[in-house]
Amino acid sequence: MSQSDHNPEPAKSPRIPLLRLSPATALVLVVSGAVAFAIMGDSLLYAILPLSAGELSISPQQVGLLLSANRLVRLFSNTWLSAIFARFGPYRAFVVSSILGVLTTAAYGLEFGFIVLLLARIGWGISWSGLRQGTFQSIWAGDQANAGRLMGLMWGVVRGGSAVSAVIGGFLFDHFGFQTTVLSIAGISALAIPIAFGLNWPASASPHYEDDPSNSNAQSDNPSESSVTEREDHDILGGWMESLSDPLQRAVLLVGFFKLLLNSILVATASVFLADRFGSQSEGILLGLQVGALSGIVLGTRWFSDLFLGAAMGALSDLFGRIRLTLILVLLLCLGLALMLTMPGALALVALLAVLIVSTGVNVVLDTYANQTALVTHHPQLFVGAYATASDLGSAVGPLLAFGLVVTVGFAPVFGISALLVVLTVLNMILLDTRQANLKSLVTGRS
Repeated sequence: MSQSDHNPEPAKSPRIPLLRLSPATALVLVVSGAVAFAIMGDSLLYAILPLSAGELSISPQQVGLLLSANRLVRLFSNTWLSAIFARFGPYRAFVVSSILGVLTTAAYGLEFGFIVLLLARIGWGISWSGLRQGTFQSIWAGDQANAGRLMGLMWGVVRGGSAVSAVIGGFLFDHFGFQTTVLSIAGISALAIPIAFGLNWPASASPHYEDDPSNSNAQSDNPSESSVTEREDHDILGGWMESLSDPLQRAVLLVGFFKLLLNSILVATASVFLADRFGSQSEGILLGLQVGALSGIVLGTRWFSDLFLGAAMGALSDLFGRIRLTLILVLLLCLGLALMLTMPGALALVALLAVLIVSTGVNVVLDTYANQTALVTHHPQLFVGAYATASDLGSAVGPLLAFGLVVTVGFAPVFGISALLVVLTVLNMILLDTRQANLKSLVTGRS
């Protein structure tokens, strides 16, 4: 079954009304709004935890572990959270994930030491697995033709929460210190909980695969067959086996891994890349700014590009087609990388900014493709969990490899090989998708 064959049911309106919006758009906005509040504590830590290590009596190495722990636990939690969503539906799982996310933020401010912070970070990783699963499933409730716009809108709202947390948190930290800042942000983050409780999830947000939709009523008349189907929908092993055995699903997982691998390498090495390009200039390298300030501006631009460009990129993918836009964006990404590596100083900085902005579009379009691919698998929720795990693995492996390889072989081989792997896996995915679509057309033509 190709992606175009699946037409989700119209979404029912959430309990929280939003004027002049379609029910599907309203659902995505409300769900992503809850996630935007819940993610504020995580985003805050990246900004202020390294500055508070001495106050909290933790070492720089422990800071690194704390900021990585949530990603590492997601390699395990993504799959079983997706199984919980499949078995029990999104409502209860999303509510519990929201509560856990707020509690972990509050725990950061209790100052009970490294172990409590580590447990809180692990708790946040589990919470994020559920929150992200909920956002992906909310998009299923909409028209497939608008999936790209909804995906971009979702990421824009979520990153908006991150940006607001960083701005407010930075101001509070400068004036009131770590504990007051964290507990204040936790109070704002708590708004996620009533929003989650107020949601009314439509049935179309929890699809089940059907080989022949016309036979669905006949299948439901047989209790034993229905129970088998229900068990398969949340069978973790079955979901992974299908994802790894189906060529197109496996290709989508590889794309998820390599696009986040490249993205995390670019983000992790941005500051050292700029230092290498500009060298040591104590008087200021651009408009009086030092490398540290420029790095902050560059990474901030990457973050805000999700907020301002995510929905636009998604809408373009709906208008021009996800495959076509993916090819254009990947070509621009490679061109930008080439300019980064060959241009001096300020031009390299501009090229780096462009690459990070284009990567926003690549992430939105490929996430949309993966989310819609899930709808035509036998285990939609579990495929989302597998894709999230592949992406998290790429984002975790990237920084671990980047610094050692850059020192050993330089920037060009590291960036170039990572980009080449993205290109090859994207082309492989497109070829498999085209082949499956052609086979489906032939079968449909014969019948």
